[in-house]
This record gives sequence, structure tokens and C-alpha cells, in this order.
Amino acid sequence: ERTWGSPQDWTINGVDTLTVYLRGNSANGAGAVYVAVEDSAGKVAVVAHPDPAAATTTRWTEWKVPLSSFTGVNPARIKTLYLGVGDRAAPTAGGAGRIYIDSIRVTRSAP
Repeated sequence: ERTWGSPQDWTINGVDTLTVYLRGNSANGAGAVYVAVEDSAGKVAVVAHPDPAAATTTRWTEWKVPLSSFTGVNPARIKTLYLGVGDRAAPTAGGAGRIYIDSIRVTRSAP
């Protein structure tokens, strides 16, 4: 989880994609990797990784999420970014494992 002191504008310079690099561990339990963003009005949108085994993939993987996927959230007023494993809406206790996250950024998709 990363919360900014003031809302971030993820629309400047034509950016339209959230890019995250991640790597899991083959010993991790099952669970979908997700990213969620919350805007300054408290609206939250969650996007699950398209590969349900992403948490167990041992190689670095680039994950590109179009900002348009975060339905209902104002991309010009991002307050908090969340990354997690499992069901954000119905979390369960007892999970274990490790994932590595690197190079989180907003970018412009290729023309």
C-alpha cells in the first residue's frame, strides 16, 4: 500500500497505463495478484492479474494495466495504490508467501 500526501495526477503527459514488474515464488499458495487504486473521493477499483498463477511465477513479469480498467476512479486524483494477493473484497487469514514488486510507474502505451 502506498498513500500520497496529495492526490497524484495520472493523466499528465498522456499517460494511460500502470506498469508493474512482479516476481513470485513457486512455494507460494494459490491466490490472484491484484492492484487497486483509490481516488481522493474514496472510490476504489480493483484489477486482477490475468494470470491466476502470477504469485508463483519465479521470473520477473511486466504487467501493464490500462488506467481505463480502474472504472469509477478519477485518474487525475489518485490517493492510494494497493498491491496484494487473494480476494481484496473478502480477505482470508493464514496466507503465506512472498512476492517481489519493482518499477511501479505510469506510462504511455505505444502508439
